[in-house]
Amino acid sequence: MKVLIIEDEALSARALERALKAMRPDWEVAGRTTSIEASLCFLAEHPDLDIILSDIRLDDGLSFAIFDKVDTKAAVVFVTGYDEYALRAFEYNCADYLMKPVQKADLDRALLRCEERFPRLTPSMLKDMSRDIMERKVSYRKRLLLEQGTSTQVAPIEDVSYIVADTGGTKVFLKDGAHGYVNVSLAKIEEELDPAHFDRVNRHFIVAFDEIKAFNDLPDKRECALVLKEPYSKIQIHITIRKKKELFNRLY
Repeated sequence: MKVLIIEDEALSARALERALKAMRPDWEVAGRTTSIEASLCFLAEHPDLDIILSDIRLDDGLSFAIFDKVDTKAAVVFVTGYDEYALRAFEYNCADYLMKPVQKADLDRALLRCEERFPRLTPSMLKDMSRDIMERKVSYRKRLLLEQGTSTQVAPIEDVSYIVADTGGTKVFLKDGAHGYVNVSLAKIEEELDPAHFDRVNRHFIVAFDEIKAFNDLPDKRECALVLKEPYSKIQIHITIRKKKELFNRLY
């Protein structure tokens, strides 16, 4: 099986490719693209793809635009953090619709559908699958246990301002200025947080959307500084211009 991954988040793309290789080691990841334009070029040069794993929100628009312009026979599995596109997704050659963070069982089910060359959907199949997606519940982390010296604080997730990986471990900062360490890796926390409220803005930081105050461009024009609200307004987190554009799309 030849697979194309369309994903503009490098971490998500790598995680998806690792999972795919672990579950189907004999399959070939023919390429990874990050935009509508790049995907159209790739598909024009590789018409023999079997499967496409595609995010929906890309930097330059919705990936549906790709499939509006290219008639591909590949089975398409949409992988997204948003459920509002589910019905529209099934207008395309969609084998499954996976919600981020992707669960192994869900990915395996989608790959099995692709292996069986998932047939074009009938109205009754569309109705059943749409209901399944809307009823599928993703359980996100609701609290963190913060180690603060000799005590441990139970912190509701809505109290979190940002999380950072530093030399002492994974450190969590709360909106009231309190902070502590958690016995969970930054990568693991990222998987367990609701992507509608949090984002891993670079290798070291996860930030709550509601805690973002401003974006300040830096002199080299290749990065900008993400500024947080009080009491962390003096902290400036460097992010790429590409990440800035992605956050703009998600915030507005």
